[in-house]
Amino acid sequence: MLRPGFFRREVELLLRVVCATLVLSAFMVTLAWGYQQRQQAQAWREQACAYRFAELARRATFLGEDTRDACARLQSLGLGLHTSAALTSTDFARP
Repeated sequence: MLRPGFFRREVELLLRVVCATLVLSAFMVTLAWGYQQRQQAQAWREQACAYRFAELARRATFLGEDTRDACARLQSLGLGLHTSAALTSTDFARP
């Protein structure tokens, strides 16, 4: 880093403000990106639950065709989706 007094005081203050703003902006962009990714993952999960419940309801007609809150209904039946990040190839082969 530059030693104090290399630039005029006003320039050093401006550089510090700019650097602090850049660091804070990078942090906020990272948080916003993570939030967006989480929202997208939840939407995909809901869609996967609805699809899986619809497939199950075709075979078991007593379940009805209402796919609202499909994840909770699948969970109550003991057929919830796996949420582990380390899925194996056998997890995809299950009906």
